[in-house]
Amino acid sequence: MSIRLRGPLNVDALRDAVTDLVPETRLPRAVSHCPEEDLHDALATAVRDCVRAGEASVHAQLFSVSAEDHVVLLVTRYPVGVCGSLDQWLGDLAAAYTARCQGGTPEVHLRREAPVPDGRSELSRQLAHWRRVLADLPEELALPTDRPRPASPSRHAAVHAARIDAGPHERLIAFAQEHQMPVFWVLQAAMAGLLSRLGAGTDIPLGTPAPGRDSAEVVNTLVLRTNVSGDPSFRELVARVRKAALEADAHQDVPFERLVEELAPARLPSRHPFFQMLLAPGELITRHAEFVGLTAEARVLDLNLAAVDLVMELSEGHHSDGSAAGVDVCVRYSVELFDRSSIVALTDRLVRFVEAAIAGAEQPLSRLEVLSYAERRTLLVDWNGSPAGQSADRLVHELFEQRAAERPDADALVFERERLSYRELDARADRLAHHLVAAGLRRGDVVGVYLERGIELVVAVLAVLKAGGTYTMLDPDLPVARVEVMLAHASARAVVTETQLAGRLPVRPGLLVRLDADAEAIAGQPAHGLGHRAGPQDAACVMFTSGSTGVPKGVVTPHRAIVGTMMGQDFAAMEPSQVWLQCSPVSWDAFVLELFGALFSGGVCVLQPGRRPEPAVIASLVREHGITTLHVSASLLNFLLDEHPETFTGLRQVMTGGEAASVHHVMRLVREFPQIRLINGYSPVESTIFTLAHEITGGDGARASIPVGRPLHGKRLYVLDDGLALAAPGTVGELYMSGVGLAHGYLGRPDLTAERFVACPFGGPGERMYRTGDLVRWRADGVMEYLGRADDQVKIRGFRVEPGEVQSALADYPGLVRTAVVVREDVPGDKRLVAYVVAGAGSGVDPAAVRAFLAERLPHHLVPSAVVPVDVLPMTATGKLDRRALPVPAVAPREADREPRTDQEAALCDLFAEVLGIDRVGIDDSFFDLGGHSLHVTKLINRIRSALGAELSIKAVFEAPTVAVLAGRLAPARTAGPVLTARRRGDS
Repeated sequence: MSIRLRGPLNVDALRDAVTDLVPETRLPRAVSHCPEEDLHDALATAVRDCVRAGEASVHAQLFSVSAEDHVVLLVTRYPVGVCGSLDQWLGDLAAAYTARCQGGTPEVHLRREAPVPDGRSELSRQLAHWRRVLADLPEELALPTDRPRPASPSRHAAVHAARIDAGPHERLIAFAQEHQMPVFWVLQAAMAGLLSRLGAGTDIPLGTPAPGRDSAEVVNTLVLRTNVSGDPSFRELVARVRKAALEADAHQDVPFERLVEELAPARLPSRHPFFQMLLAPGELITRHAEFVGLTAEARVLDLNLAAVDLVMELSEGHHSDGSAAGVDVCVRYSVELFDRSSIVALTDRLVRFVEAAIAGAEQPLSRLEVLSYAERRTLLVDWNGSPAGQSADRLVHELFEQRAAERPDADALVFERERLSYRELDARADRLAHHLVAAGLRRGDVVGVYLERGIELVVAVLAVLKAGGTYTMLDPDLPVARVEVMLAHASARAVVTETQLAGRLPVRPGLLVRLDADAEAIAGQPAHGLGHRAGPQDAACVMFTSGSTGVPKGVVTPHRAIVGTMMGQDFAAMEPSQVWLQCSPVSWDAFVLELFGALFSGGVCVLQPGRRPEPAVIASLVREHGITTLHVSASLLNFLLDEHPETFTGLRQVMTGGEAASVHHVMRLVREFPQIRLINGYSPVESTIFTLAHEITGGDGARASIPVGRPLHGKRLYVLDDGLALAAPGTVGELYMSGVGLAHGYLGRPDLTAERFVACPFGGPGERMYRTGDLVRWRADGVMEYLGRADDQVKIRGFRVEPGEVQSALADYPGLVRTAVVVREDVPGDKRLVAYVVAGAGSGVDPAAVRAFLAERLPHHLVPSAVVPVDVLPMTATGKLDRRALPVPAVAPREADREPRTDQEAALCDLFAEVLGIDRVGIDDSFFDLGGHSLHVTKLINRIRSALGAELSIKAVFEAPTVAVLAGRLAPARTAGPVLTARRRGDS
């Protein structure tokens, strides 16, 4: 505790008085001089030093603020109140001090009899109560912190004071009297309700000092657990708090330390057990007394609360006539977790919430106002997307045609050794468009583009748009069964392809255009435009994403969404001097960014050969063609920086996204390549390419994650809580998007469209917003942070993954009775899809066979890295899948009877093992069955190039995933003589 003494102090008398009460303790003769502004930190530091020393049972120290203002600090290892009531202790000290000032000797001594329950049976009964009450308590209260919890906190704290005025205090008193409870309990209910509205959940544990059997004593710390579930009214919440507080009071005799020992909650050095916020009624921890010639104020400082993130003291004041004078709110907070502005906002919201709760006690908590008018304006106007710089009511191909007219002879496309000017590209697209229309393509018809990446693919995309159609990209990498599903789901009127690929399609739409077979007919068509056969609101493309029902979802994106996202924005320089690389899978919305970022600005688009991004090829193309603008997923950016850092030497702007950025990697890029403008972009495909963008600078390295930034022009964002109310800045909520860039919905799925594209209460009549399912929060500076998913959907290496789609496909595998598909990150930064399967009685499961079955039906990024047979899926007490109890996939080679037959096969086995991080690989083990994925493939290719001097493509590894087969793709192996082999794991 601390005792503040104001007036002319007799230091010697005080020193003797302290020893009178605590014989083994002596106040040091040295007095620590401390100005008022440093007093709090000085007391906190002294407390921490005493705790670390752990020697004397009571430690005393004297601080001098001024000549007539002193503070005595007493640190005891006994629980608060064990030394007797604060009133009694302060009175004893006053008597001892008076006696010593007068030359006498007092007859008072410090009491140490700790209150204990009467008998072991009573202790057992109370412990049983707390076991029941605190069962399944959240490990940590999700307070709206500004920074993540440090592993080794310094415990530095600061203080902020606020006030509930006399008028609201008077209404608080009347409300409390109506419900036969203290004002403090009403304030506790208000704080629990406010924290729930600020994203802390519906199970709110708070600490509080217990008043003891004698109301003059402070003897213990209690855990008060408030249930805020079901969106209760404030009156109902107050009733819940009253019931819980009365029960806690009846079972308050178990010392807090004993409670921690018996219940053994999950412990972290940086986190207080059971609760991270404490509410304290000021009258329980502050006492006043008159010394000889001095005024004294004693305050309890409970060392058990050193790790509490927030301590809020609520002190009621009254006038001399007993009327309400207001409630002082004093907050001690961790400066490592909170900014002062956030604490100011928290106390302001508490004051506002209390007034709203008392005035609308019958209203559900979700209806009570948390935000001020200024905060609402900030969220809805100041931090939202400013109006678009240009009109979005244009057509995609119209903008391209405009650039073609301005720069007819400039290069538009580069693919391998072929270059195509804007004039030539426009003419070829016009001829194919005329061919499609002559064959019967109508406005709005969906056309599949089933081609390898190259110039013909871009011609086909532009031709479909010029003909008034809607293109959908059909990646030749997809299983044929998947392509068939997509064509059927889109009711595709036509497919533009070539003879070799067309042979894969057993079911053909009404119109099949083979660019090679129909080349002569297409060349005979006019080379001029068809006019505008579509409008800005017409669909430009359908982009398919993973669907939780097992059927891919087709997102219908209009022309204006693409135009509005790309034009009049500043996330990238749209200039004719820019050379863009198109390397993302053509089915991604990044394809639109990489292609039309160039064609809308009169720049050059270089097309990477192959179906997937290949890091070595990207590095080569950047160097060969002087590429200035690059977009890659976060995982690919990390890989390029680690394996091909030369890629970034000539680049001027780099965009990344698709998944969380690695702080380490982007800071390295900022540091080593300062000429690059690095942008972190974010958006689901339902809001076209980017909805937010953030320019990454060196200052971002101080935070735990890279933010996703601010909204683009013409795009608006709303962070909403579970009740669809605006979430306060700093509060986690679900992100909703509206404005330009929004898709029309899901093709042929009005039910799903209605579920995810909902009416926007903040916009004009008929305006919609898209419910992303992403959890985010606004920072205090108006920058948004991405925190994860509200559902099971995730992104792995930039691919959107619905585990439910994989689970749906697994349901068709014979003999499986239960399945679960989860994303694991057993190695930091390496997310993997894992399937857990339970076979029926008498059935066995071959994981390789299951993966092969899925590979025939799903894209490669949806095929789990591991299939793990289990006897039963573990469940929690509430019947949900217990993800923490699922076994870690054991990656090991299968038993094989064939050893490496050549030095080259032996080297490949070593390289497989090195890249995958396992001990041994057989020549018949599949790289992907052992946990490999696309980025592992690129690393393997690099290792093979270095060790064996051989070049391989990503496609080759996917087609030949075992050593036995892959060795045949290399140069003939030498069976005699040394070869350069990879070092085995563990070798020195």
